[in-house]
Amino acid sequence: MATPITEPLSQKLVSPIDIEAELMLLWQKLAQEGKMRASLFNLIVCHHLSDRTDYVRGMVQKIVSQFPCRILFITYDSHPMHPYLKTAISVVAQQGNESGVACDQIDIGVGGALSLEPVPELILPHLIPDLPTYLLWTEDPTLPHILFLRLAELAQRVIFDSDSVKHFSAFPSIALHLHEKLHVEIADLNWARTEGWRDLLSSLFVLPERREQLKNISLVKIIYNVGPASACLYPPLQSIYLLTWLAKQLQWHLQEASPSLHFAFEGVDAKLESAEWARLHSGTIIGVHLHTKNDFLFCAERVPDQYHQVKVEISTPERCELPYIYLLGKTASGQSLVKEITTRTTSAHFLSVLRTLKSEFSGFLQKLR
Repeated sequence: MATPITEPLSQKLVSPIDIEAELMLLWQKLAQEGKMRASLFNLIVCHHLSDRTDYVRGMVQKIVSQFPCRILFITYDSHPMHPYLKTAISVVAQQGNESGVACDQIDIGVGGALSLEPVPELILPHLIPDLPTYLLWTEDPTLPHILFLRLAELAQRVIFDSDSVKHFSAFPSIALHLHEKLHVEIADLNWARTEGWRDLLSSLFVLPERREQLKNISLVKIIYNVGPASACLYPPLQSIYLLTWLAKQLQWHLQEASPSLHFAFEGVDAKLESAEWARLHSGTIIGVHLHTKNDFLFCAERVPDQYHQVKVEISTPERCELPYIYLLGKTASGQSLVKEITTRTTSAHFLSVLRTLKSEFSGFLQKLR
């Protein structure tokens, strides 16, 4: 069994009005044990109690393992036997952290729709002033939710987990509205998970002679993982993000797209294909192949036993270059969340991709189920 990266030092059910007083008493005791209280930001997490709960808590644990913060974890049950509101406090520290740094976690459990009403007012006094506040929204943002806008107003940045989106066609419009009309910085974990591949494709064409080959691309193939069990509702999403970004960068305009994940641009065909790799999160991009009209071939695929390594092979009709290994950043759920929290503003590329999906890809996205 893997060793947990964080550990609760103590946990206690408390009345909502006693949260800060009980935390103070808890820290007075821990200070005598050499523990130091620290917080770099506030992190609000809103999550529906489900089989994804452990997955979401795992993401948050990876945040704490690198950055101490005050966590306000809201878990709600929409169909409880009886409505309820309960709160608990705990202190979480990184295992093996010799500095003894630890941070607060406030858990708020609610059951029944009426129990959600007081939640924003309940958490407001517990946001540490003068620190940035991030909202991790793990629910489907395309569905109405009593808490979404009220919690978004408390945050400088809303981070979506689009794995939860059932009908992705509505997501670009909602995300863009939040940013452009309500002036909230936005991010999506699946977009963050494509960063390594975007960097790899950019680095490939740094040389002028390579850049010329961009004009000759005729076929794009992106391979993504489909796991036997997954918290991801639509595994091709990361691949769609990457393909849309590539098309936008090279000014390709979509002419046709089919639910079978075949795309026709002006002079360029693209297809998304699935594979099954154990231990990889469903939806993770496995490989990218680019073919050109003059038989230039770029092939990049993850190494089976070393998932964060990508083997890059480049060939032309005249020669084959020596393969090399490209190291991808760790793009697991927790690491992509770390990345988005440490990014201050909304990615201009992400906004451009959302606008392209909203305009050119809207018909295709509406057919997806």
